[in-house]
Amino acid sequence: MSRRKLLNAGLTLAVLVAIVGLYRLTPTQKDIQDPTAVKGIPGRVVHTPRFDLTVDDVRAGRKLRIPRSTPDRDSLTAFVVVDATVTANREPMHIFDVRIRSADGVTYLGANRSGLDQLDLTGTEFAPDIPVRGSFVIEMPADKVPGATLLVMEKSMLNDLEPQVTVPLGDDAPAVQDVVSLTAASDT
Repeated sequence: MSRRKLLNAGLTLAVLVAIVGLYRLTPTQKDIQDPTAVKGIPGRVVHTPRFDLTVDDVRAGRKLRIPRSTPDRDSLTAFVVVDATVTANREPMHIFDVRIRSADGVTYLGANRSGLDQLDLTGTEFAPDIPVRGSFVIEMPADKVPGATLLVMEKSMLNDLEPQVTVPLGDDAPAVQDVVSLTAASDT
């Protein structure tokens, strides 16, 4: 093989390696459109341009008691209740997207049980600068809470590059009670 052919083969290989490297480093459409993570820790305020959120506590129960509603709601897994405080920063708003992503990558959505929309934080309209204490309810196995992350966004659709609060829920599973009670969201 001549020296010129060897040089051409080497240059071709170098160009192919560069193309593959650039391809792997180039952001995908998903990367461009994903929400922007705003990381926090339990007990401390997480600031976003639209709202602030503090995770106060995590509780779990086999049944969920909703005030002025009977019977208690049953679950095949558990009700994980994340007690939190939310403050709108600019204008009135709602929070429509609440999830918990477990350590194994499974995402659990907020519970959609009758009566919850009137009491939990997803059914609340937040007025600017007025902190509201309440809870988010997610139906999931309680043993999936260790290593899980709470994910909270204002909108559930069209949320490209919107801030998404991400708060790790710790390494310990909450003690599972027979019944976990929900209190109505209220101004603090």
